[in-house]
Amino acid sequence: MRGIRCRIAAASPQPGQLERGDAVEADWIISYSPRQLRVMDKTIGLGGARRLWAQEDGVIVGHLGSSLDSCRAILDAKRNRLRVGLWGHIKSYVNDGNPLDLAIENWQLRNSDHVFAYTPGGRDHAISKGVDEWRVTTVMNATDTSSLVLARDLVSTQEVGSFMEAHNLKTGRTLGYIGGLDSSKRIDFLAATLDRLWLSDPDIRVVIGGRGSDAHLLDAARSRGQVAMLGYVSADEQALIARAASALVMPGRIGLVAVDALVLGIPILTTDWPYHAPEYEYLADSKSRFTSSDDVESYASLIRRFLSYEIDSQGSLGPGLWSFPTIDAMVENFQSGILRMLAPEED
Repeated sequence: MRGIRCRIAAASPQPGQLERGDAVEADWIISYSPRQLRVMDKTIGLGGARRLWAQEDGVIVGHLGSSLDSCRAILDAKRNRLRVGLWGHIKSYVNDGNPLDLAIENWQLRNSDHVFAYTPGGRDHAISKGVDEWRVTTVMNATDTSSLVLARDLVSTQEVGSFMEAHNLKTGRTLGYIGGLDSSKRIDFLAATLDRLWLSDPDIRVVIGGRGSDAHLLDAARSRGQVAMLGYVSADEQALIARAASALVMPGRIGLVAVDALVLGIPILTTDWPYHAPEYEYLADSKSRFTSSDDVESYASLIRRFLSYEIDSQGSLGPGLWSFPTIDAMVENFQSGILRMLAPEED
């Protein structure tokens, strides 16, 4: 509509992404295989996408110190008319950051034409590193939740009852989990918490919607009937989980599940682990998010107290009453940033 041609390139998924069910194919995606170098526990991206922007007016690349492509794009821009945007967390959320990576990322911020930050925290970080406020767009990262909203609004009391009966769930004694089952979600921590809860309150059940390489860590809880493993769940199944459960458990990384929880009107029980993703910022403490100290005993205690209403859980307003970021708003934000990135420079 703005007369800008946009081509989308995506690297082929890594094995862990495939196991989680995160991979997708579409006829509008240009797929490429990135070259990578593994040094001890560090992965360095050696590039593979540079040829794709060779004839373009602009390119938006990941803000990543270990990406050769991102650095090449900025260097290319110094030699020709290319405009470069950086896209991503912008601030180090999910790890402490290697000092060299952080230095390169700060250089990338200062030398790019525009910065597209997931959330306000990333925007503030970019500005603190010297990026002009006009050159930063907060996109408010989201996914298309239209199908989830529809499922939420259409699920019936009868369907919820049948779902709970099928999985031996009790009202007020059920928790949910929606997301990948891998190390970033700390499934080992969740398994240890379930062991502790089994000893103190064996009536508590957890419905697990997701799959991943660490699913086996929940085998003991599944064998004793403490958890129901549903695998990858559709929007309809997510809505059923949210209606059956009092809260979602997520001791590991909270990312876009924050958006889903707000759509579904269900709070998340988590820990003060310091490596949550940017979307953690969408949740309000003691309303849509309840937090314990980062140890198994404290987390198990939080769960018990929440289910026993020792915590004021009235912050949960129910489906449709919490505001949440939408894909439509994200599109508008992203578009405005692209127009600013490509705007002619003032004399």
